[in-house]
Amino acid sequence: MARSRVTGFKARAAAVARTAPLVVGAILVALVLAELLLWAFVPLRNVGPSFSVHDSRLGRRLKANFATVRYTPEFTMHFSTNSLGFRGPEPTRPPRGGILFLGDSFTMGYGVDDSEPFPALIAAKLAARADGRTPVPVINAGMGGTGSDWWLPFLERDAPRFTPHLVVLQAMVNDFEDNWSGGLFRLGRDDALVYSPVAKSIARMALDLVTAVPGLDSLHLTGLLRQVATTVKKMLRPYPGSAADPLTFRLIEAAVQRCRDQGYSAAMVSFEITGARLNRLRQIAAQFDLPLLVMPSKSERPDLYYRVDGHLTAHGHVVVAERMLAELERLDLLPQP
Repeated sequence: MARSRVTGFKARAAAVARTAPLVVGAILVALVLAELLLWAFVPLRNVGPSFSVHDSRLGRRLKANFATVRYTPEFTMHFSTNSLGFRGPEPTRPPRGGILFLGDSFTMGYGVDDSEPFPALIAAKLAARADGRTPVPVINAGMGGTGSDWWLPFLERDAPRFTPHLVVLQAMVNDFEDNWSGGLFRLGRDDALVYSPVAKSIARMALDLVTAVPGLDSLHLTGLLRQVATTVKKMLRPYPGSAADPLTFRLIEAAVQRCRDQGYSAAMVSFEITGARLNRLRQIAAQFDLPLLVMPSKSERPDLYYRVDGHLTAHGHVVVAERMLAELERLDLLPQP
């Protein structure tokens, strides 16, 4: 009896050993076919290695000394960061007393190569005018996929290392939803900002595991799963619309006040913010005697934006840089070389 059970077990093990390669091969073929079908027929926006890592204090931060190429249906982008974890060239000296840009993917320059975001274009213009003197340092601290909630902890701890002369705060219409879902701040009693460090989410843990396997985070399948995870997250915590607006405006006010307290000049630039929200933003600018530069929307100037992706094209960054530089010069806000 015992011998027959052993014999039966050995037979089943042998059958599994014979079929396992076939099963694994079938799975690999199915994954390859799925990857090819996604590549050919499904236009995924977020395909390629993640630019960021989890940061409990800021929510996330860009990877330092990182470089990749992002391919999308509308553009190919060469993206890299320096040792400080910012997009831009490696500084040859401590970048103090210059211009610090804080914003989201529009400031970071998603969709264009390293030399083409508007902070980089402004830096190049100022360097050309330096006439042999040390050029004005420019720090592009923009981070894609964020709102304005991380500005305050960044200004409190990171910005003093650079003692910027000017801080440019870039606001975007999706900041309102990003600040609500980010979890870094909520409004407490008497509209006081209540800060809470962000724990690493299950989705971020899964992304870290994927990133640990070379090449896996560059697959279209991974991009699809990332997109599904983002959608599920929004479904689990639906955005309450304009009811969440006071949080974003309070965050902007606190960031501007922090700049004032630390002796930095400040300016704001906005994209796609309209109606009552834009009016409130203008009130904040007037309250702090702060310049606010409202950029043309995609509906007003479609030539400045990618048709599907929605970010600024290289031409769009040129237009933004020219307008911003002219306004900062007019107001005498630019630091000197």
